[in-house]
Amino acid sequence: MPRNRPVLLALLAAALVLAPITHVGAASTMPPPSTGSAAPSVGTTAYPSPDLATALSSTVDNESPPATTESAIVGASLRGNTSNYLEIREEAAERTAQDRASLNIAGAVQQDVTALRSEYASLTFEQRYENTTGREARMNVLRSEVDRLERRVQQLELRRNQAIDEYNSGEMETAAFYRELVAIDTAARAIESQFARVRKAAGLGLPSDLKTKMYNLEGDLLTLHGPVRQQMAQAMTGDRGPVPVYAVTSQTGIVLASTQGSQYYREAYIGDNRDKIGPDRFVTESTPNGVRAAVSRMTELYPWVSNNAREGPDVETIGNTSIYYVKVGHPHGSLDTYLDGRTESVFREFQTKRLSALPTRTTTNASDGVALRVNRTHATGPMHLTVTDNETGEPLDATVTINGNEVGSTGDDGRLWTLTPHQAVRIKITTPDGRTVAERFFAD
Repeated sequence: MPRNRPVLLALLAAALVLAPITHVGAASTMPPPSTGSAAPSVGTTAYPSPDLATALSSTVDNESPPATTESAIVGASLRGNTSNYLEIREEAAERTAQDRASLNIAGAVQQDVTALRSEYASLTFEQRYENTTGREARMNVLRSEVDRLERRVQQLELRRNQAIDEYNSGEMETAAFYRELVAIDTAARAIESQFARVRKAAGLGLPSDLKTKMYNLEGDLLTLHGPVRQQMAQAMTGDRGPVPVYAVTSQTGIVLASTQGSQYYREAYIGDNRDKIGPDRFVTESTPNGVRAAVSRMTELYPWVSNNAREGPDVETIGNTSIYYVKVGHPHGSLDTYLDGRTESVFREFQTKRLSALPTRTTTNASDGVALRVNRTHATGPMHLTVTDNETGEPLDATVTINGNEVGSTGDDGRLWTLTPHQAVRIKITTPDGRTVAERFFAD
């Protein structure tokens, strides 16, 4: 527990941990490597094998339109000069918001309680397993624990769906929605940790069917956590400063974007793009493990990334599910994408990009002796604002308001990285002496 957290939180969490474990509604996942969490897999291919190289050679042209599904697309990137991205289509978007995740006592306590309950549950299982003799009896303990974790995963999925419904309907405010996403993220990470401890306790004695079941459940956990949510969690506990977050939701999807230091982070989940029933279309006679077809599909959806790959693709299959995880490094950052072989679509995606590396398009305006320069990318993407005195060119420290929300100030250097709203963008700059300049455009 961080030293700067009030001691009262620790005392309260310690008291709450005595509550029945069955009332726990959340768990948390391990941090993704750079942009994504490499989930456990049955098979892994690192870097292009001959089959993967063949698949990569079939990359479509950069100008080819991205594939679409009923509720989402992999959006065409700015001028084709950076990676495409998983997006909620405008007609499917239910709600958008721009806010900051910051120190929050309730959120911090909730995270501590979840972590302590998870630790208590794991210690209880380990003690029970060690105190049990006989193979059959020990197998019963293992199966009971995995069944319990399965129920918790299902509870978290329902909790996630309910949070989206309540947020979209207006029953839940943005701050409460962010706090609920963090609670679910923390809970999912705790469950992942508990799976790891089950594997460690059982060792070579873990039956293959339970191994597969846990891998499959970890595939379900993929939709419950992400790097932006982890940043929000750290901000709520005071482990880092406030995190600016832009959110877009649909009936089954969530997109979260943030900027931290010199990096841009984005995570997206579209529930409609994953099916748990039906044939895996990537598996054919020519590609019995589905990997080559999955990578070929990835090259269609992310042509610029495929053409400019510096690392990878690293490919993993998740248990005996139809999930294919592909990670690629490129000149602007990294892409972690999860495709479902049943829908042949991306249902989960993480992206990290260096702000300085991104191509932008520029718009300018000036009024009241104040000049504004906007270097923008795409909807939900990063946006760089520069404010100067129109006569002297000196930088101005000014307040920045976007679509009615105050998002920060430009500081002594007159510059601010922020996030681009999903559709119409209305920027207003106000200097300390009351001068203003505005700019409007439609994000694409």
